[in-house]
Amino acid sequence: MDCTFLHGWGMTNHVWEDFSRKFNCFNKIFAPCLYDTSFRSKDVSFDSTAKTLSDAITKDSVLVAWSVGGLIALKAATFSSKIRAIVFIASSPCFTNQDNWPNVISQDDLEGLKEKLSSNYTGALKYFTGLIAYGDIHPSSTAKYIRQYMAREKNKQILNSWLNEIETIDFRKELASINIPCHFIYGQNDVLVKIKINKQIQKLNSDFCISIINNCGHAAFISQPEDTYNRISKFLNERI
Repeated sequence: MDCTFLHGWGMTNHVWEDFSRKFNCFNKIFAPCLYDTSFRSKDVSFDSTAKTLSDAITKDSVLVAWSVGGLIALKAATFSSKIRAIVFIASSPCFTNQDNWPNVISQDDLEGLKEKLSSNYTGALKYFTGLIAYGDIHPSSTAKYIRQYMAREKNKQILNSWLNEIETIDFRKELASINIPCHFIYGQNDVLVKIKINKQIQKLNSDFCISIINNCGHAAFISQPEDTYNRISKFLNERI
């Protein structure tokens, strides 16, 4: 079985370099650049990107998806029977607060990020990495690590397009009807996808496995890699 790692918004696939090395149980490890995948797609939407990704998965695979990468993983699973399980790290089927779906990003915060991206690209991504690292034991170290892997400005169009799509996208129906094992991992102190969302996820499907990683924010696989790896390994051993 293979494993494909999907990065989040504003980052590149290289963010997985250290963490993915732990997974020697798989035949092959892939960590595609989702911006390149979008460029090869019919358009840069999550749907088209997910379809292009799913077409490239030719063998039984597990997807490990971080944050917004989870939207692409979820949609890809609707296109391909080769996807056997998904691990979602700090992810949600809907990323903006709704009346019946709180604990994610407010509309005002999303608009603020879009404005920052438009006026100061590098500043916007540095601001965002600060939000990712918030709540970690050593937030400055986590932010410094993540900033090595910020997306280049040539991807600004895609990043802006994805922010616009995040504003309205809602994959709750797709998640509720998914028929493969899923594991959701949340950081105890995440300010982007708050841990209270775990109860909302559980209501969609009681078979989902949910883990809370203590002393970290939005990037558990970076700030608490051993704990995160152990949770994923246990899930794979028990459910695959």
